[in-house]
Amino acid sequence: MRKSIVWSAVAGLGLSLGLLTAPASAVGVAAAASPVAAASPVSAEAQQVIDHLPEMRAQADAVRERLGLPDNPVRDALLNAIDPTQYECSTATPAVLTAILPDVASMTTDQLTALLTIVIYDIPLMDALYFPQQGPFTFGARGEFTHTVNKTFQGLKGFWDIPSSDVELVPAHGRIMLDAERDYRVFTVLYGANPAQSRFSADLIARELRSPVLGWGDLPIFSFNAFAAPGGEDVPGYGKSHRRIAYGDGVLDGFALVGLADVAPSAILAHEFGHQVQFSDGLMRPELPAPEASRWAELEADAFSAYFLTHARGESMNWKRVQDFGQMFYQLGDCGFTSAGHHGTPNQRMRSALWAAGLAASLRPRGFILPSRTFNDYFTTQYPQLIAPDATT
Repeated sequence: MRKSIVWSAVAGLGLSLGLLTAPASAVGVAAAASPVAAASPVSAEAQQVIDHLPEMRAQADAVRERLGLPDNPVRDALLNAIDPTQYECSTATPAVLTAILPDVASMTTDQLTALLTIVIYDIPLMDALYFPQQGPFTFGARGEFTHTVNKTFQGLKGFWDIPSSDVELVPAHGRIMLDAERDYRVFTVLYGANPAQSRFSADLIARELRSPVLGWGDLPIFSFNAFAAPGGEDVPGYGKSHRRIAYGDGVLDGFALVGLADVAPSAILAHEFGHQVQFSDGLMRPELPAPEASRWAELEADAFSAYFLTHARGESMNWKRVQDFGQMFYQLGDCGFTSAGHHGTPNQRMRSALWAAGLAASLRPRGFILPSRTFNDYFTTQYPQLIAPDATT
């Protein structure tokens, strides 16, 4: 998604570590996050990282904002776009997040510090989006989603009427972080981090990931992400970034853990491709306040996805199965009404998908595919109803 789903998982992880509720100046006290961690020895590399976590996090967030990358919905933002008292929002943790959150109680301080640094910098996603990638590509930590993902991608390129030959689909593998030089490259080239500090961080991550506790880099939390980028960013030493969709192993494996392996790979990719439609057709709404612009983009991408999934010339999925996925996926919606990465509430996301599926079923002839700009016109007309207040008390 344009604004990443990873931060919902980060919020849960951060709260479990006792970090995200603390002031920024206290974030570095990672050793206090867990009684087990507090008692474990701390390496020189980990201590260097811990000492610099607040400034590392601030710098990472600044770069993320410049690139339009995932925002943290836990943190207060400057704009108050919507009155949250008018909307229904569950506080329950989605099952998929419960399924992917690691057992931090069994980790040492060094392992926790490496994990937190990875989450702050989103290393697998950033590597996939902005640096050269070499195929052949596989999707999922064990590659089991490769056929489905590639088939869906080709279907999407033939379904929507946008120029898409230059859209690249690449995997975001957590295991790439076993290579300290790739970690170092992300820190220094993309984030402009201090080289000496980046060396400590990169070496710590590459070393600590070589353990079953951290899954040899393949824990779903490390790559629980999917993101569409329009390309054109200047990457020092590498030229302009490409128009890409980066698809994390973690989001594929995470939804498989909760029984949605048959629908989630296509549904999430269709959402990300919806953002590529928006980029091509100029459908983003930069004139809106940041939370509202993000909500618009995410809800329309949900609608693009559901239309493709249920259309006779798309995936032609049974709506009930799409809805089963939606009940889980749209729990990753949020009530972060002041956040620049606001995705819309779970109810709004489900309404957008339901509306689009109904549109696919109602238009005749059934094989007719709406032009993307016409679809946008329909969505624009429907939008006020999709975001209408729904609080019952």
